[in-house]
Amino acid sequence: MTDFSRRSIVASPRAGVLVLLCSALLAVQCAQATEETPEVTFSEAERLLWTGDQLRAIKAPTVLEYRFHKTGTLETGFEDKVVFTIHKLRDDGLKSASLAFFTGERQFPIEPEEATDANPVLKVYLQGDVYEMNRLTDPDGKARERWRYFQRRIKFALAEDAKVVETSIEFQGQRYAGKEITFAPYVKDPKRAAFEKFADKIYRVVVSDMLPGYFFEVTTLVPGDGQGTPPLISETLSLVSAEPL
Repeated sequence: MTDFSRRSIVASPRAGVLVLLCSALLAVQCAQATEETPEVTFSEAERLLWTGDQLRAIKAPTVLEYRFHKTGTLETGFEDKVVFTIHKLRDDGLKSASLAFFTGERQFPIEPEEATDANPVLKVYLQGDVYEMNRLTDPDGKARERWRYFQRRIKFALAEDAKVVETSIEFQGQRYAGKEITFAPYVKDPKRAAFEKFADKIYRVVVSDMLPGYFFEVTTLVPGDGQGTPPLISETLSLVSAEPL
């Protein structure tokens, strides 16, 4: 799976580094960058989504379950689930974990992590999202690598245009202070005419440091053709339970 954080494009803005989370290889690449490579300054949205210990609230082996729901007028929707399991708390503060993203034929193959402090749910969702954008905007299959373009637009939007506001989250009878990150990567895209129907797509991610697993909800919305019309596509991935393993 391709990394969506800007760390993966420090040395080359077109690099597609195949990692689940930030890896030792990536650290070596950054260290070997030339002196001419400008230092990367992360936006608030990037810091919230890609840095820090996202599993700090996990104090024991835990199973996090997310529910996915897709609706809209464009095509038939569906429901599925995502299960992120923290199997072990290591002495160094990291966790051993595995992810089952969707079920049956839709399931993404993902290798377990022996030592991590990150929840990969958002990265896997976004990878699936750009694949879907490729499929929807290229029905004839003539531009199979177009997903890379959509991926770059998401990276640039998070770096330059994303909005961050404070919010409140209610989960399993408790309230958590959180942050809401919203971005629309294709609204100002100079090539939006090639996929105009989807160009106003909006992304929203809700996170909280104190919430088990950090990520609470991911939503995307492609508005309908006119004001007051139902959306073409609406997707929501929400945390529904956090239970002891």
